[in-house]
Amino acid sequence: MTTATTTPEDTRSTDDLKMALVESLMAVIGAPDDEPSAEKAATIIHTLDARLTAEAVSD
Repeated sequence: MTTATTTPEDTRSTDDLKMALVESLMAVIGAPDDEPSAEKAATIIHTLDARLTAEAVSD
């Protein structure tokens, strides 16, 4: 069971978040049953989505 928690703002650059996303998805591919890896990937996806949305709105 996953519970939503508030996480501190990720201060990595957008490019760093993109790279972290690739790395975390590769970890999920390598270990599809590893729930912490999947949760990490999901967190990065949500963070990157919010960041890209904010950047698109500010342009």
